[in-house]
Amino acid sequence: MSQPWDPASPLLHGGRPMGLHATAVALRERRLRALDLTQALFERIKQGPANVFVSLSEERAMNEAEAADARLDAGKPASAFDGIPTGWKDLFAMKGEANIAASKLLEGSPIPEADAWVVAQAAKAGMVSLGRLNMSEMAYSGMGLNPHFNTPVNPCSDDVAYVPGGSSSGSAVAVARGWMPFALGTDTGGSVRLPAAFNGLVGYKSSEARYSKQGVVALCNTLDTVGILARSVGDCWALDPMFAPNPLVSPSDRRGQPTTFYVPKNQVLADLDAEVARAFEASLRRIEAAGYRLEDIELPEFDLAAQLAQDCGTLTAIEVSILYADRLTPERMAAMDERVVDRMNRNLTMSSKDVARLHMARQEGLASLASKLQDGFLLFPTAPGLAPEIAPLEADKAVFHRENVRGLRNTSIGNFYNLPGVALPNGRANDGRFTSLLVSAGANDDRRLLSAAAALEPLVTPSAGL
Repeated sequence: MSQPWDPASPLLHGGRPMGLHATAVALRERRLRALDLTQALFERIKQGPANVFVSLSEERAMNEAEAADARLDAGKPASAFDGIPTGWKDLFAMKGEANIAASKLLEGSPIPEADAWVVAQAAKAGMVSLGRLNMSEMAYSGMGLNPHFNTPVNPCSDDVAYVPGGSSSGSAVAVARGWMPFALGTDTGGSVRLPAAFNGLVGYKSSEARYSKQGVVALCNTLDTVGILARSVGDCWALDPMFAPNPLVSPSDRRGQPTTFYVPKNQVLADLDAEVARAFEASLRRIEAAGYRLEDIELPEFDLAAQLAQDCGTLTAIEVSILYADRLTPERMAAMDERVVDRMNRNLTMSSKDVARLHMARQEGLASLASKLQDGFLLFPTAPGLAPEIAPLEADKAVFHRENVRGLRNTSIGNFYNLPGVALPNGRANDGRFTSLLVSAGANDDRRLLSAAAALEPLVTPSAGL
């Protein structure tokens, strides 16, 4: 069988980047060597845009690749994913490397003496850590802008610089460019699903506490989740047991046919770009034609979440101000991204009553949505619009804030009510930008969610032109 990769684009196969499974098979069959792959990837990364990574971990990666090849040559792989390359958003601790969330706020923090739990799990599986990936400062933006490390450009276009989505911007761009078959990100208001949507990827936001946040820089302990950006739902399904500690993955977590898909008629379908609306309607037609039941539903919980954000502020704004109270000095804040500081300062107008209202509404909404969904799933566009251009957002804070709020509108509901979700590519505009369909489930129903997303993927993703 011929070599399944091109040294100039090491993960490319048949004109598109290989996913996790194909790369793992090539490594196990020794048609691909981990050290060769790692070296070629570093060459590719150094020739590409300089702002996707904030730092490369070359010594660690080479050592891990050599060890993986030795195990694979001996027929004793550490796991099914031995030798697979990946990278880490710049808020996952890596032993001996600075962990500052691409932020001026955390500069000078102690160097981690151990890997974050999820990084350690990947290392145990024999994966190769290439380095630390760029992100929105402190993970506090859905657009992915970063003035300190520069903004990674969405590879959907060679002509126009579109935002990559955030906050897991570097993670999404690295996977989209074929530099790794998957990457982990974090999602507090959409920071896995939105960059996945803008880059034509699958983005899986897990339920709260499914994946350990030990060693992960916090933004909002209540809402922060860890998730996966990959090329397919199948890759997310395969990776999930590695990062979800027992007993969260049990023998009863098996694939099954989804039941009803609910389409909310309030909040999430308003003010859609024409391309997003067309792609969404086309996806619904394909899903219904495949025999699945679609039902419209009104969810006042969605309206309430939006209204509370306006009236009370956000849990993220209040919690980040508490978590970093000792560091939020005037000097450090003056060095930070003004757009991030603006969002942090929302806590200044929040009262204890506001915070209580948010928590009470959240708990009531969790129970209410679980009762309404039962075994069903939600379907709506991941984002109401296509990826905006970078330049206007950098030039005008008002434009940035408007687009940021709009971009996160649909996904943030899932964080507020602990709805796990999977973003699926479902279309592509004439200018190359992607559209995306979000499939969500009730809290902690992650394996059934991934199963449902896998059933929908062949129906909706071919239209993305990947």
